Amino acid sequence: MFETLNRKKTNSIKWNYGEKETVTDDYLVFSVADSDYQTAEVIKEHLIKRIENGAFGYTEVGSDYYTIYIHWMKRRYNVDVKRPWILPGSKILTSLSIMIQSFTKEHEDVVIQTPVYNMFEFVINQNNRKLVENPLVNENGAYSMDLVHLENCFKSGAKLLVLCNPHNPVGRVWRKEEIRDLVHLCKKYDVYLISDEIHADLIMENHIFYSVAHHIHDYEKIIIVNAPSKTFNLAGLQISNYIIPHNKTRNIIKKSLLKSFLGTPNLLAIEALKTAYTKCDDWLEAQNKHIYENFLTLRDFLTKNHEKIGITPLEGTYLVWLDVRYLNQSSEALLKHLGKYDIVLASGKAYGNQCEGYLRMNIACSKEQLLEGLNRFSKAINDL
Repeated sequence: MFETLNRKKTNSIKWNYGEKETVTDDYLVFSVADSDYQTAEVIKEHLIKRIENGAFGYTEVGSDYYTIYIHWMKRRYNVDVKRPWILPGSKILTSLSIMIQSFTKEHEDVVIQTPVYNMFEFVINQNNRKLVENPLVNENGAYSMDLVHLENCFKSGAKLLVLCNPHNPVGRVWRKEEIRDLVHLCKKYDVYLISDEIHADLIMENHIFYSVAHHIHDYEKIIIVNAPSKTFNLAGLQISNYIIPHNKTRNIIKKSLLKSFLGTPNLLAIEALKTAYTKCDDWLEAQNKHIYENFLTLRDFLTKNHEKIGITPLEGTYLVWLDVRYLNQSSEALLKHLGKYDIVLASGKAYGNQCEGYLRMNIACSKEQLLEGLNRFSKAINDL
């Protein structure tokens, strides 16, 4: 089911970048966060059927879209969502940009918890806001939030926090108690809490995802954004959803969307989401099992062959955070060296100022591709 898929020469950002950073045409890429196997077959079939209709005019999401989404939120996360709270959109980064513009002014502080998804920093800077890092606490590869430092950020005037839940790149699935304490702190200082939950479906064995949406009745400045993009490899279709329970907060975003003339997602994205959220639970569970088996393969291989590499436990996402600081190489130097062996990973430095000497590896691929990548990675490390 999760077999190697040739994505070269398909205008894939991930694989085009890999071509530039390697030596031969036989390169492998484990960087950008999308998967290297086909999406669920039923999604493909449904999109083909829709295309055969032949008309692609202006399209509404339809009432069934909201029903399907509400049922998904209840079934997967045990969250009760009401239809008026849902605002369909395109990319989550677009949504994040709109929210930063709506709830903060230029030069005001926006907090992120590093190491974290590198595009958070880009969006904050592009909107001319001041980036404030609330570094996670790293205890031998186990990461947790530093709420004492975060409180000081709020005391200094920050009025918006972007949470990554589950966390990219360290793979944490935040516990109920951690989310509870975070919400309490945001409420105490009147801070907008934006929870990016795009990886919410990618949960590993013995872990349970806990959405910030469970606290929508506790605090009015909570916004959740999620999408099927990572789960079903649909990022190219560009679809996501805001959940904004409180009228005042939601109306602010509605006005911003109208001002920007940002309409509904495209019709194929709408159809893909509806199919994914009604017919693909079994496929998703199989994918999570596959990803976790890939993680165990990676962990066993690196533990056996490179015991000094730190491997952060994977609770969620398909992204593995590797500590290779013992090599005394910068992330940039490591990537350049790996490129000579036709393998591309993501630079740790991109995820936070304290992350020089780390790498992020995407394991959403076939086991065959992963093993070949690990062998190349091992050879490159041995030849340093």
